[in-house]
Amino acid sequence: MSAMSVVPTGQTIAQKILARHAGRERVEPGEHLTCVPDHVATQELNWPTIRRNLDRIGPPGLKRPDKVIVVIDHTPSAATGSPHAATHYLLKSLTRDLRIGHFFGPGTGLRHLVLVEKGFARPGSLIFSDEGNIASIGAVGALNISMSPDILVPLIKDENWVTVPRTVRIDLVGQMPFGVNARDIVQTLLRDWGQGQFLQCCVEYGGPALSSLSMDDRQTLLASTFHSMSDTAVMEVDDLALAYVDARAQGRPYEVVRPDPDAQYHLRLTLDLSTLSPMVTVPPEQTGATPVEQIAGLQVDQATIGSCAGNRLQDMRDAALILRGRKVASHVTMYITPGSAEVYAQAAREGLLEVFAEAGAAVLTPGCNTCWGYLGVLSGKEVSITTHQFNYQGRNGSEEARVFLASPLTVAASAVEGKIADPRPYLQQVAYDAYLADGADDAHGAAVGAPRPAPSGRH
Repeated sequence: MSAMSVVPTGQTIAQKILARHAGRERVEPGEHLTCVPDHVATQELNWPTIRRNLDRIGPPGLKRPDKVIVVIDHTPSAATGSPHAATHYLLKSLTRDLRIGHFFGPGTGLRHLVLVEKGFARPGSLIFSDEGNIASIGAVGALNISMSPDILVPLIKDENWVTVPRTVRIDLVGQMPFGVNARDIVQTLLRDWGQGQFLQCCVEYGGPALSSLSMDDRQTLLASTFHSMSDTAVMEVDDLALAYVDARAQGRPYEVVRPDPDAQYHLRLTLDLSTLSPMVTVPPEQTGATPVEQIAGLQVDQATIGSCAGNRLQDMRDAALILRGRKVASHVTMYITPGSAEVYAQAAREGLLEVFAEAGAAVLTPGCNTCWGYLGVLSGKEVSITTHQFNYQGRNGSEEARVFLASPLTVAASAVEGKIADPRPYLQQVAYDAYLADGADDAHGAAVGAPRPAPSGRH
């Protein structure tokens, strides 16, 4: 009896990207590969340790400094007495001494946005980084592999070993209802699938509803998918994504990678966006999302819009929809952090910063800022509602404080009311006002009720 032949199955997006960067035709989940990245991206908090280890190792330094991207994004403003001022000085010296190719100083913004805005992340590219949330680059078909604290290895060797992850496929269908934001999508996903089902997987997004999401929406969704315990995430690219890349690639080549029709998935899900509603994630778990109406009325002390899950231009526009012509409640402190200098500048051109200032919100320098507790520290039993990534005890200061996660729409409505609030009544008023003023029901997609407006290649 002859042995049965094994027919190779198709490959997912992650498998194809890793195979190409390992010099292989195909790879299988669980394999250990040595991959050469297109770039290595890091931030300033790691560099004092990296410098000490480099000193111990000695010459020759970094193998491919031209591939290295260093961004000062967690501490854009180093105050008197802060140890971070010394780190800023260290990095300015190191980038010169080590011939690092790409250094972005305070105020540039988060690495996540810099990688896509500056054209480093492109379809089919592989980036080694020090943070899982940089999976947001998957919106342009690039793959992020987080390896902190082992980021030193690709810095000095231009390679590192990678375990090929299994892939979970999520097909998006339907249309987001009135008042629902991309953040509500991922909070619902984490509630339903955040108990370890995606452990050591890459989450691959596709489906017909993907085209209804703006590039900012897509990055928000991917940035928070990491909290499902997955290793990384990526999306299929369409014409909108390719237009975005072409506007920024600066002539750098790329190759679109698509999954094979017979790709094998660890798990395949369908998420119907039309079934969603505005959500608030109750601390201290990422899986604690609940419809806003079930938690509405809880008094808040702080409201913040920022972090790699809520700092893009779409988030600024959404916040301004509700804050325009209104005031933040007198007992609430509100911080808004644009994610990059580009977002900051465009928000200024559109008059959004003026809206925030007139409402009583403080606009901060582009960066991480309030998300990791560098600014906007909570005291005592204060309550915060925020677009941050985390809500565990002590994340933003006092371990007695509580941090509730929500979309920019819900955060802005809560800031105005001084308590957790449903944004939909405010959006209904915005849409009605636009109808009276313009004779058309089209204010920001009828106040986020119609399909999301597709941004140009510059946003």
